[in-house]
Amino acid sequence: MQEFQLRVIPTDNNNFALELYQCAYKKAGEKKRPAAFKIGCLKGNTLNAIKQNIYDILKANNYDPKTLSAKRQSNYILSEESGVQTAILFQTLQPLSHGDRINKIASGISAMSNEEAHYWFAMIANGRKKNALKALRVLFGE
Repeated sequence: MQEFQLRVIPTDNNNFALELYQCAYKKAGEKKRPAAFKIGCLKGNTLNAIKQNIYDILKANNYDPKTLSAKRQSNYILSEESGVQTAILFQTLQPLSHGDRINKIASGISAMSNEEAHYWFAMIANGRKKNALKALRVLFGE
């Protein structure tokens, strides 16, 4: 199972940003696991537009959504299924700013099956990132 971490980064005026990290596997014979790889960051209006999606992800991983605040210091550990879907969400929405389009895309990604999410995650992670993200924005943003 692949592990993902959702980290809360405090910003100004009691606001926060969320960063998603993919944890590397510990290789045989190694004493320490390599550093986690940062997948994306959401903040501001984009984060506010998808807060309900984030709450749903936290609930799916047995966290109370009320714990999400700028004061949180520990990371949220996400299952592979939630992490893959969250990774697609973060990378697809990161450059966007139009609220309606963000909500449409977030709804489409949330409705993906586990197999579909893994397919798109593989497309994004293995060298076809630009085309895959563009396809997702067109697919769900219209």
